[in-house]
Amino acid sequence: LGEFARLADYEVMAFSAADAAGNPIYHTNVMMSIGSRFAVICADVIQDDAQRQAVLAALAASGRAVIGITPRQMSGFAGNLLELATNTGEAVILLSRTAADALSARQLGSLEQYGRLVPVAVDTIETSGGGSVRCMIAEIHLPLAGSPSAGGRS
Repeated sequence: LGEFARLADYEVMAFSAADAAGNPIYHTNVMMSIGSRFAVICADVIQDDAQRQAVLAALAASGRAVIGITPRQMSGFAGNLLELATNTGEAVILLSRTAADALSARQLGSLEQYGRLVPVAVDTIETSGGGSVRCMIAEIHLPLAGSPSAGGRS
């Protein structure tokens, strides 16, 4: 993880999180999503107060708007959304219909400030597979072809 963070110029922020039953949160995309100008997070599941405050402070320092969700909303896949861009550069926020239904009108309005919401029904994945839309899409962050960081390839 440290080597990846160094190569990708990421900062590692480790913390422990668990649901109401004490079960560990198995992946951060269950409890949070970080977009280019917003972050959705269920901070209540971060068990240690100092870790929780450090995560929230880092998100605030990044300049992103922090949109909090409850553990119940997290269970409704509200943390499992993903910001994408269309071919024209329009920001869209992909989320499941379950997640959209779990969020309040105020939270949906906050998200709409950062992209067009695209709710999709993925009930079979959510009930049988245990994941949601973000689990179904791989993000690829590669340098553009021909850029210096791509080694001049085109």
